[in-house]
Amino acid sequence: VIRDCRNPSDPFALHKAVLIATGLIPMADDVSMEEFCKRIGGGIRLETQAQVPKGSGLGTSSILAAAAIRAIPRLFGEEPADEMIHAQVFLAEQLMNTGGGWQDQAGSLAGGISCLTSAPGTYQKIESEILELSDAARYELNERFALIFSGQRRLARNVLREEMNQCIRNDPAALDAVKKIQECCALMRHYLLKGNITEFAKYMTKQFELVKVLDKGASNTCIEYIFDVIDGLIDGKSICGAGGGGFLQVILKKGVSKEQLKSRIAEEFAECGVEVWDCELV
Repeated sequence: VIRDCRNPSDPFALHKAVLIATGLIPMADDVSMEEFCKRIGGGIRLETQAQVPKGSGLGTSSILAAAAIRAIPRLFGEEPADEMIHAQVFLAEQLMNTGGGWQDQAGSLAGGISCLTSAPGTYQKIESEILELSDAARYELNERFALIFSGQRRLARNVLREEMNQCIRNDPAALDAVKKIQECCALMRHYLLKGNITEFAKYMTKQFELVKVLDKGASNTCIEYIFDVIDGLIDGKSICGAGGGGFLQVILKKGVSKEQLKSRIAEEFAECGVEVWDCELV
């Protein structure tokens, strides 16, 4: 049973996948758990905790997996390199059949506001660049950035597969969208470093529109309605993760407070599960 981690609804799927990905639990079924525990001199108690809902789009599973994969080797006096952790998290996500693990773990290990890049290919060697924002830019971004929970949970696997299928089929519109998304990301990085949060917000919205070209399931009627309700309060909008639900992210217009955003959301979506969450970029 411990080697069976392909059911995403299993509350212990991540824990089992992490133990396999690190090599602590052998893949082969011919080694019993009793025999294995005797080899290592005992067992391990692995506990995780997350205060955000499943299917949030915040990369929680990859981040939890990265934390566990960094911690486990330390029990044996080892310190894994970040590249090894990136690869083992990717393996754990594939073992769980979630389709994730491409970049969230790299962002969590790098810390701060980072720009991640990788060359094409099945193996992702991720490079992390920490963006050194000015104090003024960081303060303004924190004042204007907000997270809104859409009230919907989704499995990223379904959205990611459709996006990947479009590229595998060499769909011209999809390939063009991917190229333009890369350009948007480069421009977002540029304007963040310049401290121009309003221009950053503009390209954040463009990137979101391009993601919807890859897969219309990245958004839905409910998500679009939330954005319509708050349209006059924001300069930029996007969705966290693969889309299809989870958290939305917005950049408020200058002079608009998060309290105003909370009030607008509460008026329109009372008791619907849609709400603004407190957050801070660190």
